[in-house]
Amino acid sequence: MLQITWTTAEPTPVAGQLLVVPLRADHDVTAIAPRFGKAIADAIQSAHFHGKPGESFVFTRAHGDALERVLVLGCGSFAEASGLRTLAHDAVRHAHGVGATRVVIDLRAASIGELPWTDGDNATVRRSGELVAQGAELGSYAYERFVTEDKRGRRTVQEVIVWADTAAPGEATKRGSIVAASIARARDLVNGPAGLVTPSHLAGVAEEVVESLRASHDVAVTVLDREACLERNMGCFLGVAQGSDEAPKFIHLSYRPKQKSRGRVILIGKGVTFDSGGYSLKPTDGMLDMKMDMAGAAAVIGAFEGIARLDLPWEVHALVAATENMVSGRAYRLGDILVASNGKTVEINNTDAEGRLTLADAMVYGARLEPDLMIDFATLTGACMVALGPKIAGVMTKDDSLAEDWLAASTRSGETMWRLPLPDDLKEQLKSKVADMKNTGERWGGALTAGLFLSEFTEGRRWMHVDIAGPAMASKAYGVTTPGGTGFPVATIIEFLSGDVRLSAP
Repeated sequence: MLQITWTTAEPTPVAGQLLVVPLRADHDVTAIAPRFGKAIADAIQSAHFHGKPGESFVFTRAHGDALERVLVLGCGSFAEASGLRTLAHDAVRHAHGVGATRVVIDLRAASIGELPWTDGDNATVRRSGELVAQGAELGSYAYERFVTEDKRGRRTVQEVIVWADTAAPGEATKRGSIVAASIARARDLVNGPAGLVTPSHLAGVAEEVVESLRASHDVAVTVLDREACLERNMGCFLGVAQGSDEAPKFIHLSYRPKQKSRGRVILIGKGVTFDSGGYSLKPTDGMLDMKMDMAGAAAVIGAFEGIARLDLPWEVHALVAATENMVSGRAYRLGDILVASNGKTVEINNTDAEGRLTLADAMVYGARLEPDLMIDFATLTGACMVALGPKIAGVMTKDDSLAEDWLAASTRSGETMWRLPLPDDLKEQLKSKVADMKNTGERWGGALTAGLFLSEFTEGRRWMHVDIAGPAMASKAYGVTTPGGTGFPVATIIEFLSGDVRLSAP
């Protein structure tokens, strides 16, 4: 982790330092001259620098006895959570690029104008410090496990100093660094090739997480093999798993807080470590990124680690039914009927709608733990991406207060989500003549019928479904996200369980 500090005094320049001066879109160019000289102000203006996010202007100046690099960085607005986080991310990423070892970010009101903590609200002050730390840490993120040493990016930054009118936001630095590490954990799992990140690998990572926490936290992990899942009648999960040579693993992580628990929460992540589509075979382009079909599992494992390290006041169980969906002589077929662990029968009319089958048995398992609420996260449907695009997750529940609390947390975390309906009349599409239900409906409303399918396995528990098919993986960089796994929605899960969550509808 980086050494991140906040100070109200100007840091003494040192060799290898990069000074970052953020400028907003409404900045006054003439205000640059008194600080850096008219020549610099004219050069910035001539470069058509408008203060938009991503714009930059770099120069070097003599400051005291040192030469100091200065990065003038467009920062847009801080009205949303993403603003401060992206600023810190871009500052550190640029510093790595120029080989700087220390970054000083000038966030004084005299330099940049009013900032979120100006009003003195304690929650806003803390969140600002957390977001800056998150962005700075994620500015160093790269998945380079399979990149040869000479081709890896430079990671030179060791220290970040935030120069501001108050040092109070610095109290939340540790929290921000923990959240960033949890996001990075999830990213690593999604970015790993499917030949590495198998069900057994996911189980091994879960065990490593628990081992790292065990000394100071009440945590445990149980991994059920195929035989143990058979004993629990997990016919839908095992039906998907039967086509692969990789053994399925059902992973159950548990955490109990040191203080009195506010309630019991089940987090369920879809854990299909590679999805060929089965006999409903995907085309090459559709299969290329299917190592990411376990992004829900990566999110709940990453979030679990952060929840424990932050000592959040909830009893949390993270569940992952991990398997591959492959084609073989043993693979499940179109027309097969699978029996879930709650006894419901499912006619298979699409083997590429496998995630909901694995989640069904995981939800029944979770419901039997008698939770106060249960949330699943899954790269479930392309239909959700069609509806909401590549950066927005779909949220489905009939519980208004749960949805409101969750979406408020997502806004504070800077992860964009949108609530979708669960219209009962669409259940007609899931009717089967030979079983209790089919595993898919018609093309139209595909994200909604997937949610309706899952609703049949809640066992009456308070539940929400989050479809992360779009934002789980990025094709290009944006905000604090690099191409590849994003770690979405780890930050929201942690924020949600850090705030006031209503345990029942009003």
